[in-house]
Amino acid sequence: MGWGPNLLTVEAKTPARAKEIAAQLSQFGFKVVENEDNSYAGMLDLSRNPEAVQAKIASFDISRRRWDEQLEPILWGVCGAALLFHGLKGGDARNPPSVILPLGTLSAILFFWRAPVIWGWRLELSPEALRVRRSYRWTSIPWSQITAVNTLECGRLESVVVKLGHHSPEKLGTFGVPFARILRDRLRDELTRRQR
Repeated sequence: MGWGPNLLTVEAKTPARAKEIAAQLSQFGFKVVENEDNSYAGMLDLSRNPEAVQAKIASFDISRRRWDEQLEPILWGVCGAALLFHGLKGGDARNPPSVILPLGTLSAILFFWRAPVIWGWRLELSPEALRVRRSYRWTSIPWSQITAVNTLECGRLESVVVKLGHHSPEKLGTFGVPFARILRDRLRDELTRRQR
């Protein structure tokens, strides 16, 4: 669950246990790598080179969704096309058109629903604003209006939400948990840097 050879992740279910482990491993040159999710999960990240871990996180590409998420519409599209073709061809005894055509139609609908959500999403960090593209439409959110960046659980996924001063919060998107948390942390770092 770590970021490679520079990170050691251990179980630490209480803050007292985390301090005890950090003190013991500091003798070997390990330092704590701060991560707010660790206390919630009962874990502790340690590294001999915390700067390398932070650099690895900072270099992670947050401008696009992960490649495995980008494959989802392709799978729906291929399944839909194959099922519709097979159903329109007449099917066979085990797979009659009355079963195949509705499944093909459902897969095609899922393709047209998910493709803009996944392929139409991008993120840019400009000097003036956070620019987010959702369903191929760009929105600019000035850094001065952003007060906080949080994640909200959505089943096995998490939504990244930016809180705006006097306006309602803006949802950037819903992603797999690791990507959502990296995106949240990168935006928090960027926000902190700009508020200095």
